[in-house]
Amino acid sequence: MLRGFNTFRKRITLLSGGLLLSLSLVLVTSFYQLASTRLSEASGESLVNISQSISNILSANLMEREREILLLSKRSSLYANQDLSELQHDIDQIKNSYKNYAWIGFANLDGLVLASSNGVLKGADVSQRPWFIHGRTGPFVGDVHKALLLEKLLPKPKDGAPIRFVDFAAPVIGENGALKGVVATHADWSWVREVLLSSLAEASRQKGIDIFIIDKEHNILYPDNHLSDFRVPEVLPSNGQFKTLMWQDDKEYLTSLVSVRSPESTNLGWKIVVRQPLSIAMSVVNEVHKLLLFLGVFSTLLCMLLAYQFAGTLSRPIERLAQTAKSIQQGNRHLTFQDDSQLNEITSLSRSLQEMMSSLLDREQSLLKMNLTLEEKVRTRTAELEAIVRQDSLTNSFNRLALDEALLKQFASAQASDSTFSIIMVDADHFKKVNDQYGHTVGDTVLKKTAKLLANRVADKGMVARFGGEEFTILLPTISAQEALNIAEVLRQELETEEMSAGLYITASFGVAMYNVEDRHHEQVLNRADSALYKAKEQGRNRVIVND
Repeated sequence: MLRGFNTFRKRITLLSGGLLLSLSLVLVTSFYQLASTRLSEASGESLVNISQSISNILSANLMEREREILLLSKRSSLYANQDLSELQHDIDQIKNSYKNYAWIGFANLDGLVLASSNGVLKGADVSQRPWFIHGRTGPFVGDVHKALLLEKLLPKPKDGAPIRFVDFAAPVIGENGALKGVVATHADWSWVREVLLSSLAEASRQKGIDIFIIDKEHNILYPDNHLSDFRVPEVLPSNGQFKTLMWQDDKEYLTSLVSVRSPESTNLGWKIVVRQPLSIAMSVVNEVHKLLLFLGVFSTLLCMLLAYQFAGTLSRPIERLAQTAKSIQQGNRHLTFQDDSQLNEITSLSRSLQEMMSSLLDREQSLLKMNLTLEEKVRTRTAELEAIVRQDSLTNSFNRLALDEALLKQFASAQASDSTFSIIMVDADHFKKVNDQYGHTVGDTVLKKTAKLLANRVADKGMVARFGGEEFTILLPTISAQEALNIAEVLRQELETEEMSAGLYITASFGVAMYNVEDRHHEQVLNRADSALYKAKEQGRNRVIVND
């Protein structure tokens, strides 16, 4: 880890700088945690206040609309006569007094609209509409819904969003206490935008604050969500609380929630959700954090510079001693460890190094002499071991490893110089019978004599290796197939007449193959020689077969 700081001076500098930087980080982190907690609480409370303000205005607006429709329903004189012209006049006045009333009307017991603002839907059957059904039994405030009967009668919003209403309805009770019908109004949902704009200052909008109104199932009522599948998080803060949440865009937002107080007649279950990007909410703390980090790094660098200068006064004597030692190591044996430092530790170290150098120089001469003798012994022993590794322990001929190495080398040479070589595979006939009849000791004698006969005859023309068991391989560099055939025939005859043990004679089968320029591997030559050997055995043994 400290490879780049391998001097006394650098490590003191690193240590002092690390300590100061660690202290700075602890202080900055502690301040950041404290400040972020305080600011997060302040920002969260601010969002809760915004949510509460919007909730209060929205609740007041809902109650005001409900109160107006209740007052209209209680003016029984307007519904007493069949002539509803006075009711029609009051309805038009009320609609004109509040621009967000999209429609006001009165339906009789059968759900037939008898009076309506501007005559819209007059004569229409609204008996299946929720506001009529619920309005027969008491005051009713409906949840946000799309316009149905009025969809084609009202101008479409410029943003293309569907027209949405909030229904307010109340029963009309006659002087005799009997139900006469239901009076209702459709308030255009766009009035919510005005409520929000009046509640959220421009400065707050510039801080990335977003406002949502959701229903009981967390469906977004505001802003309009008809063109996307955007959703609020499943888990939201408790009423009047705030927390940091991950939203659908995988970003963290400081989020608050306040429930809207519904009119007593209906539990709408609306909630105001206000969010602000955590990065914006914490921007002030982040700026202070950056400033503190800068000051911490600057002070650390300044401290490290001063520590570096101080460490130099301590490390220079040691560096001079190290330079002297390096020069001695490079061959300059005439230098001495001397230092003019005023530090007792450095003077003592210098004296000890000088004494140690003198002792080491004496031992160096002795070690050089011993090393020369040891290297010679190692070379001799290595050569002996290499020879043993490549020698068959029974027959003292080469083994399979030596054969493979020589064959690879010969194969490469043949490919490079367009030369040739041949291989003879030799297998003693009925060798198992020899072991069974005469014993393995006689069998070993047969193998030894066979190896010796082959080696004597081949001599320096090639090499003889024990391939395995009673099988031998002869590698003949620069020898053609015909020459190899002649050599194999001579070997066959000599083996046939060689007495292996008292009264014991054996024969052998021979397979001959020569390198072919089309060969891509040395084992191809071995395989052809082996194939020829097996043909010799199949044809009666004690014969030589050449693989063409």
